[in-house]
Amino acid sequence: MTDNKFARVINEYLVPISELKNGAGDAFYFLRREGSFVFTQGYAHPRGGIYCKIIYYPEKGGWVIIHGRQYGATIKRIAKGKLELVPHDEQLRKHYEVDPTLNPKEKIPCWAEYHVKLPLSEFVGYFDHRKSLKRAIETYPKVADAVAKASEILEMPVENLGCTGSLSFGKLEDPADDIDLCIYGTIAQNKKVISKIRTLTKDPKRRVVEFGKFWPMRFYHHDLMICPFFEYLNPEEIPLKELDTEILRENVRARGRVKDDTHGIYMPVLLMLERVTIGGEPFDDMPLIIYDGSLRGEYCRGDDLSMSNARLVRVRERGKVFQALLVTLSPQISRDVPVRPDAR
Repeated sequence: MTDNKFARVINEYLVPISELKNGAGDAFYFLRREGSFVFTQGYAHPRGGIYCKIIYYPEKGGWVIIHGRQYGATIKRIAKGKLELVPHDEQLRKHYEVDPTLNPKEKIPCWAEYHVKLPLSEFVGYFDHRKSLKRAIETYPKVADAVAKASEILEMPVENLGCTGSLSFGKLEDPADDIDLCIYGTIAQNKKVISKIRTLTKDPKRRVVEFGKFWPMRFYHHDLMICPFFEYLNPEEIPLKELDTEILRENVRARGRVKDDTHGIYMPVLLMLERVTIGGEPFDDMPLIIYDGSLRGEYCRGDDLSMSNARLVRVRERGKVFQALLVTLSPQISRDVPVRPDAR
């Protein structure tokens, strides 16, 4: 009965891997043949494969239940009765524990160092954002209400919305507490949406503080948390689709001010910095690439940033070659807080 339920629900949401015509995108869940759910970030993936994180893996007695099956999780755990996030290095180690077939010596780009590489042949299918949301709206009245309201508030048509997270494969927590909403717009449209969200979150009742962190792109609709994932509606506007990198310097200390945050709400985060210094040496304006999904929307134009243990890399992107700073973990970057005159 359990497996019948799993198969029935999954088949309502799953898209066969043969229908993945244009390669993997950002924030998609895929289902491996052995039952694991994996998650992609960003748009740069190898031909015939994906860089991904195994999020849920089959585990007898696991604390996550997906349509009757027991799963363990790599990104979260329960410690002393509380849910907590697992650090990225521990997440990666867990991947090799739960799947000994993975090769820890597999060559991975430096920006994807906390991901694994898997061939598409290992998957039965993926969960399309917009198809999944349409099905979830038909199944869950609370989702239908929240999405209709979010569409109205953000002035984004429902057909431009999708979902990721566990809802993308038909799992809604009971009681429902959040929806990972994918927003497909042009850069100009999404810029207006993030502006509306930032206006909303000026109301303390709508602000989301979770795991000891304020999440600037998330907001509450009544008791339901909306967690936006911004997606490029126009593939031509994706700035980092190949992301071929060469490390020039490791463990650099750098500073800079955000000059342009146009791509700061996407994954990877891409910011243009001015007033750049690396190891105290001045540099011209330089891009900053942040490959940590927890920092989507974190930094805005005018923010002064400090980086430690960052990398200076050479990027080759569709015929263009340029230097950039690269950060892959949130502790490697911080926003400088100006010192008040009376605090000196």
